[in-house]
Amino acid sequence: MAPKIKLQRVGTTRQAKYRLIVQEERAKLGGSVIEILGIYHPRQTPTLFEVSKDKVLDWIKKGAQPTDKVRILLGKAGILPPIDTASLPKRKPKKEAAAAGGAPAESAPAAKAEEVKSPAPEKTA
Repeated sequence: MAPKIKLQRVGTTRQAKYRLIVQEERAKLGGSVIEILGIYHPRQTPTLFEVSKDKVLDWIKKGAQPTDKVRILLGKAGILPPIDTASLPKRKPKKEAAAAGGAPAESAPAAKAEEVKSPAPEKTA
């Protein structure tokens, strides 16, 4: 399993603070941490992002993959090449996703269930 560089929330309600950590890819976010690389406080003005550049580059050399948000932050900090955020796919609002994806996905299993339930035509001799 490959290690991931992730953000782990440590702040209280409405006071988000994050640790930049290295963790196994399938481990729970609150689970065991291999190493803490830095901190990120998005609500502080100006935003605080302190990270150990040497540790991050060392983990990337070892094969650790940063998550999308961490990759953007490391690009802004100058540790990795910056990413053009305009080219990234945007997430649809929940209302649009439910309207577009919810109706066809629900009707397809129902149609399959009806097909399975219909009895085969009987043969008359």
